[in-house]
Amino acid sequence: MFSRRHLLQALLAVFILLFVVPQAFASTSVVTEADPATPTMQLLIDSGNEQSILAYGNSRPIELKLVDLAGNPVVDGIVDLILVNRPAAAKSFKLPMTSIKSNPVGIIRIEAFSPSEAGKYRIMAQLRENPAVYTYVDFGVNEENWVMYLVFGLMGGLGMFLFGMNLGADGLQKIAGKKMKSILGTFTNNRYMGVLTGILVTAVTQSSSATTVMLVGFVNASLMTISQTLSVIFGANIGTTITVQLIAFEISHFALLMIGAGFILKFSRNKTVLYAGDIIMGFGFIFYGMKIMSVSMSPLRSFPAFREMLLSFSNYPISAIIGSMLFTALIQSSGATIGLVVVFASQGLITLHASIPLILGAHTGTCITGWIAALGGSAAAKKTALLNVLYNLIGTIIFLPFLYDYLSFSDFVVWCTAPFSSSPAREVANAHMISAILKMIVMFPFYDQIINLTHLLISEETSEESARSVKTKYLSESLLKSPELALGNVAREMLRMAGHVEFMMEKVPEMISYGREETIQEVAFREDKVDTAQYEITKYLSSLSEESLTEEQTSVMMRYMSIINELEGQADLIHKIIVPFARAKAREEIRFSEEGFRELLGMFDRSNENFKLIINAFATHNTGQAERVMQSERTFEVLIKRLRTAHMRRVFQHKVQSIETSTLHMDLLQCFKRINMHSIEMSKSMIVDWHLKTQIPSEEGDDDIEAALLIAHEEGDPPEKKTS
Repeated sequence: MFSRRHLLQALLAVFILLFVVPQAFASTSVVTEADPATPTMQLLIDSGNEQSILAYGNSRPIELKLVDLAGNPVVDGIVDLILVNRPAAAKSFKLPMTSIKSNPVGIIRIEAFSPSEAGKYRIMAQLRENPAVYTYVDFGVNEENWVMYLVFGLMGGLGMFLFGMNLGADGLQKIAGKKMKSILGTFTNNRYMGVLTGILVTAVTQSSSATTVMLVGFVNASLMTISQTLSVIFGANIGTTITVQLIAFEISHFALLMIGAGFILKFSRNKTVLYAGDIIMGFGFIFYGMKIMSVSMSPLRSFPAFREMLLSFSNYPISAIIGSMLFTALIQSSGATIGLVVVFASQGLITLHASIPLILGAHTGTCITGWIAALGGSAAAKKTALLNVLYNLIGTIIFLPFLYDYLSFSDFVVWCTAPFSSSPAREVANAHMISAILKMIVMFPFYDQIINLTHLLISEETSEESARSVKTKYLSESLLKSPELALGNVAREMLRMAGHVEFMMEKVPEMISYGREETIQEVAFREDKVDTAQYEITKYLSSLSEESLTEEQTSVMMRYMSIINELEGQADLIHKIIVPFARAKAREEIRFSEEGFRELLGMFDRSNENFKLIINAFATHNTGQAERVMQSERTFEVLIKRLRTAHMRRVFQHKVQSIETSTLHMDLLQCFKRINMHSIEMSKSMIVDWHLKTQIPSEEGDDDIEAALLIAHEEGDPPEKKTS
């Protein structure tokens, strides 16, 4: 008989056979009865993710792979496809299938489809048996003419960027332009202060290229020595990183506000506020241009080939450096090139490691601007441009070993800036700044050796070549963007021009006395120099007038135009009247009466005295001396009438020499009078310009100043008469 105990044991055995054993066997199944919250396999994307498709074009097939946690393919796993994101206009778009089974090797193939609306799409692939196993497939659809939009956006954004840099730099130079010359002269004698000067000036110009071009102009105009320029070049390469740092702060959403605020400030009658408007508007265009380029290039994120090309720069740094160098040389702005690199980084198109060769290439490529500015300049100007090339080229070569994985400079940048870098764009800007600082620190001990290398590569211009050259010395196209400095150099070139006229004036007594051919030839050569100087200065001032000038600068430019025309008139009189007379005297015997010759020399001495006085007044800005010359006009008229009367008296007294030379005597008197009148006209230009600056309110426009200049110049009244 069965006891109660045996009955319980039998029931337990039946329960185990019916329920426990089947469940144990079922737990070994791959695709059934799994905890839906626990992933038991993996769904991997094999190919086709992040495609870029043209509207109405066909996509490439997308392949997924279903594997277990050990990496073995799972067969007959059912994956559901869900469209989780699409453009608002693509309501009719549907996937060609909603569920797919994995094949014998675990592959799940989504066949090609053809979307019609541009935008971003996302597909969710989810394992039906276990919803915790899923992945996302992204692809972008572009308009059919998306390449045109990309090119237009890139060109337009780059144009706005460069326009903003020029506009902002122009406003900064107008505010600080008068101080820049004194800053350069004061601080560049000390190498360390020269570096700080380079940083400051480049922060003002927002371009190391502009600073280098300015240095070439200074050296060409003998304002600086080659030794002084290298320290400024060191600082310029650091100063240009400031603009990139501002770009990397990603404040483009304030760009339109800055453009609007700058535009409003430009209506101000206060010149400082107006120039501040240029600065603010310039920065607004810089940031908005960067935003346009960033949006335009966003479709490139969907092009694996383009991304792979950018990423390959880290594997082929020399090719990347050369490419960046050529692109920077083409657009002549390292800031724009590195700005594009910042955009690439912000879009996730390029890594920090791949961006560093592009930064180094931009440093070297920007040197082409300075070299172009030095063409046709002096040997010293070419050496300055070569200094910039050598510094950046040697610095790039030094960095080459650190562009590979085993000695990665990018790792050093990340380590240095980890607490400060919150985005890839900031990392690129930091790499730009750190590379410029390290390059300067490494090369500073070799300062003299770099300068000696430039002397070795470019020979000096011989003194004989320099003396016989008719070229201008101080006019530099590179200074046109700095009107205050350009006008200062125009004044220096005008003094050189006046020096040639002074030489011709000193030879007049000798020519009317002896008529030596050697003297005549030298005077003719100096007249060629005066003509060349007048033409070059006029052309230079014409180019300068196209820049944005202040009222004071416009007034000074008009005064300079008047003075160079008067100087050329004096040289022309000597060449056309005195030189032919001297040659005639050498061919035949021409003798003035002793009294008549003494009167001619006395008349010339008075003219020459006034000429030297007005040139000294111009050189020293002495309006008192200019007034003395201007007030001598009436006295000179009395003197010329007295000398004519004296000559006619000798003619009426039948003095043979006076009768034979009467025409020549009168011609020379008239010539000396006209030479003196040119000096008086120069004094009037100086006095009128001084009078306008002290009497006309600064709020009046350029047209009012020009009209006042013309009226006052015609009247020729001294300031006392105008204010009475």
